[in-house]
Amino acid sequence: MNLLELLNTAEKAVATQNVLKDKASATLISIKKDAVLKEHQSMTNAMLVLLSGKAVYEEKDRMESLSTAMDFVRIPAQVTHKLTGVEDAQLLLIQ
Repeated sequence: MNLLELLNTAEKAVATQNVLKDKASATLISIKKDAVLKEHQSMTNAMLVLLSGKAVYEEKDRMESLSTAMDFVRIPAQVTHKLTGVEDAQLLLIQ
């Protein structure tokens, strides 16, 4: 199996697919160029890993560019953040 095949990105600007849910959660995210996953918070610490494309992760006082496959950012619990597609991108969120 291939994780990228689980994402159906035909029409949606942002799409997610949960691939693991037990004591942890792993969610695939697909975001189109210029699309924004609006500001939100995670209830737990998380890690966001870029699989392909380019994206920008932003908090109030921090911005991280994800531009090379396997770039990642640690997301602290209960911190407001958003994600913007610089190019069509696929990411893996681990919580």
